[in-house]
Amino acid sequence: HKDEVYWIWKKMKSMFHKLNDSEYMCMIASLVKLHELCKAEKLYMEWSSISPTGDSRIPNILLAAYINDGHMEMAEKFYKQMVEKGMTPSYTTWELLTWGYLKLKKVEKVLDCFNKAIGSVKKWEPDVKMVKEVSGMLEASGNIEGAEKLLVTLRHAGHLNTGIYNSLLRTYAKAGKMPVVVAERMKKDNVEPDEDTRQLIQLTSRMCVTEVPSSILGE
Repeated sequence: HKDEVYWIWKKMKSMFHKLNDSEYMCMIASLVKLHELCKAEKLYMEWSSISPTGDSRIPNILLAAYINDGHMEMAEKFYKQMVEKGMTPSYTTWELLTWGYLKLKKVEKVLDCFNKAIGSVKKWEPDVKMVKEVSGMLEASGNIEGAEKLLVTLRHAGHLNTGIYNSLLRTYAKAGKMPVVVAERMKKDNVEPDEDTRQLIQLTSRMCVTEVPSSILGE
């Protein structure tokens, strides 16, 4: 009910001298859902000119809208404007950018944003779907360096398991390379191998040895 939304907003602004962040957030989200993106942008500019809070939840609504509509260039430009205005990106900001770059398969930017997302919170609640998408992208292209970087990020987050290591091994297999001392690394990380792990190690043991820089391995 678009007309009613506008009527209520107009009524609120006439009754109250100043509206708070939650009210602006609700209205901007409503405008996005109503496919009134231009008006949502205009209202965001109004909010940013009067609110001193720098609440990242509000710009994240527009950032999500750009990314969901496939407008990654607009999302990047908008993110830069957020930072220039002194807003601190939140976990959600980095998460949204990670998904956006995943759609474009921009590996370095995916890994960078994903790493920053995890680093932005004290305790990360594992996003299993995102981890699966990122590791799957690396597997499909046989991107060993990227897979090793992902492993280090997840190690620092305290989220290493057998599935992550198996994904790493599949990435090596796709690239036709033998990984470096995987069994020893798994033992050090207290990760138990399963039957898939053993089969993958056996498969990759017949491939060419590759050296991955210790800086990537996190050693």
